[in-house]
Amino acid sequence: MPNITSIGAGMYTSLTYLELPVVKGAGTAGSIVGTGDDPSAWAAEFETIGTPWTVGATAADFGRIREFPNLGIPANIVNVPQYGQAVSSQIAGQSDAPSMDFTFNYVPSEHAFIAAMREDGEKRMFRVRLANAKQAEDPTTGVDLPYIDEDGEIREFSDFYFVGSVASFEIVPNLTDSNQLNVTLTIDGEMQGPFSYDADGSAYA
Repeated sequence: MPNITSIGAGMYTSLTYLELPVVKGAGTAGSIVGTGDDPSAWAAEFETIGTPWTVGATAADFGRIREFPNLGIPANIVNVPQYGQAVSSQIAGQSDAPSMDFTFNYVPSEHAFIAAMREDGEKRMFRVRLANAKQAEDPTTGVDLPYIDEDGEIREFSDFYFVGSVASFEIVPNLTDSNQLNVTLTIDGEMQGPFSYDADGSAYA
């Protein structure tokens, strides 16, 4: 499995989205993404297996990301008083959705589409590809594709999916460093993952 198996910095991590309507339950390939679909159906919308691999028709990349948020659902711990005892106990309360805050090195011509996504408020499916090694980047869309190494195997990476929308678009001028863009994405439900292909790309789970 090319899910990440070694310790390393995720310096090749990327964020991609689908420009397709999102519905609950099953989707229709190429026109609707279903939250109840198998992960392999999500993967097929982002990229097409072949020689070479190609980017899905509606997949697009968020370029020049500077900082990623934590991935996953944080715990919500509730302290419960135990009268007559010196120490209270703890239980797990309802988990809060994580704050999905991304920081970009801002380039207006490349990031204008994010402002448009905030204005339309539509839900989309997003994929975070956590990668320790360089992937094959599509030159037109910038989307990362699985990279086949000299041994004919896929370099390791792990995919995480979530459904959400763009909630904020804030430009931060900087006099001593690159101008920055802060973007917050909402998340509807839990983040799903990690998923990846097997070594030859024939299965995805």
